Order: sequence, then C-alpha cells, then structure tokens
Amino acid sequence: MPSDSASTSITFFTPTFLKDIERFALLRRSIEMFAPTIPHIAVVDTEDHREFVRRFGRDQGLELLRSADVLPSEIERRRRKSGPKWLTGKWLNKNQIRGWHAQQMMKLFALPNLKYEAAAFIDSDVLVCRPLTADYFYVHNRLKLFRRRATNAEGFDFDISTHEIMGNPLHQVTELFDYIYSPSLFRRSTGAALFAELERRGRFKKFVKRFLEERRPSEYNLLGYTATEIERGRDYEVIECEPDSLQHSIRFPEDRARFSEEIKHMVNQPKPFALIQSTVGIEPHDIAVAFDRLITSRQPTDA
Repeated sequence: MPSDSASTSITFFTPTFLKDIERFALLRRSIEMFAPTIPHIAVVDTEDHREFVRRFGRDQGLELLRSADVLPSEIERRRRKSGPKWLTGKWLNKNQIRGWHAQQMMKLFALPNLKYEAAAFIDSDVLVCRPLTADYFYVHNRLKLFRRRATNAEGFDFDISTHEIMGNPLHQVTELFDYIYSPSLFRRSTGAALFAELERRGRFKKFVKRFLEERRPSEYNLLGYTATEIERGRDYEVIECEPDSLQHSIRFPEDRARFSEEIKHMVNQPKPFALIQSTVGIEPHDIAVAFDRLITSRQPTDA
C-alpha cells in the first residue's frame, strides 16, 4: 500500500469545453458518488470558464482552471482562433489549433506544473463506476502505468507518431505500444522529463509544429515512451492489460448497438470506469439514465 503522501498526491485531470458541459456534469456526479476523496482539476477553454464556474464553482474538491492558465500564450492565441470562421477570421489563418489537439496540449503543458505528484487523466465522456480511493492507482509506492502491445493500425499510428515527434529512426523501432486508457496515469516528473528530452535532442522549439503535423499524435504515448524509455520506469509499475479490463467501453460507432448490454454489465458487475465516447452520438440524457440505474443498484454502504 502506498504511503499517505503518495496516495493523496494524485488528481483527476480533465480538459473540457462548453459543448461537453453536460457530460462533464455526469463525470462530476460520478466522482462525487464514488471517488470524493480524490481531487479533480478541470482545464476549461478560457471563453467557457465563467459558465463552468457558475455550474460547478461550489463543488468540493474541484479546481477550475482556464486554458490560458496552462497553455503558452502563443498556443492559447492559436486555440482561440479555432472557432467559427465568420467570428474569428479562421479562413485567414492556417495555424489554428483544433480542440482535440488543444486538449492534448493542455495535458502535456499542465502536467509538469501540477501541485500533485501524479495525474489520472480522464476526459468528460468518462464515468467512475464503483468506489475508489487514491490507493487504487498504486502498487506500493509505484504508480500504475497501463499499456499493451499495439494491436491495430490506429494503435500502430499513434505510437509511430510518437517516434516521429521524438526523432527516433523508424527502422530501429521494433516494438509499438498502446498507452491510451481511461484513465491514463503519469507522474509530474514524466511531463518535465519529456520536455527536457526534447530540449536535449534540439526538438523542443518545433515540438508543437511537429505534434500538429501528425495525423494521430498521442499525448499518452509520448508520456508512456518517456516514462518507460527515458525514465526507465522509475516509480512506475507497468501493468500489461487490455483496456476493457479497466473500463466499460462504447468507443466506436458499431459499439452503439450493444449500449444497453454494456449498461447491464455496468450495473451488475461494474468495472472501475466507463468510457462512452462523445463522438458515437449517445446523448448525455441517455447516459444519465444509465448512470441512475447504476446508482440505484448499489447498496447504500457501497455508495
């Protein structure tokens, strides 16, 4: 079991924006119900911050930051220009940073500066499904690092992008991994080590440009590579497992057909987390109904 200082020095970390506010509300409900002792940091697009403060500003254990608080000013400026072209002149500027890329950048730039030793990254479309404390994320004092061998073209591409960003000769890369889990766990030191390694290789100044040029860059693969290859796994416990061992997952359009079936599993044998990808088109109301079923199925002592 981890020491008290280790077990209390981890935070949930969520980048989000106004379009996902109802999904974020469900995430907050699930944390308040099942993991109230774990602090939660949310980084909100600067222009949406006021609305999030209005809705969630009184939540215990939640810290709401603006994207401008964590992103370098130039990246924040380019992110702010990524709105509707008739409002921002997007058609004049080819250097915008899209929301998906911006949220990855928020994680990478925030991690080295956290006041906590580690972050459990969860997006707005994730739910906590059973009681958890910070001890869950550790094996003794070692933070769990979930990964598996890359199993498909998408997974290969995420890790190939990592090696291209780092400048590794691809003909020397013989093993490709998948670090994309809900949650993905990384230490603050790993964020610092990533940027220090990019600086050492002379690649830091063009890091953002290289990242944005990739079709499938992954902040988790970059951090996973850093944790295992640069830091040599120091203070991590590598857990080789399938994502479905940790989470209920509705991730792809074809998964919608089994949404009801997965909810039954979530109610009867809940895994720690559930990922219901926002892009598959399941409405927050339907997810809320499913979550209510989960709550009513739990014994009072569990909840």
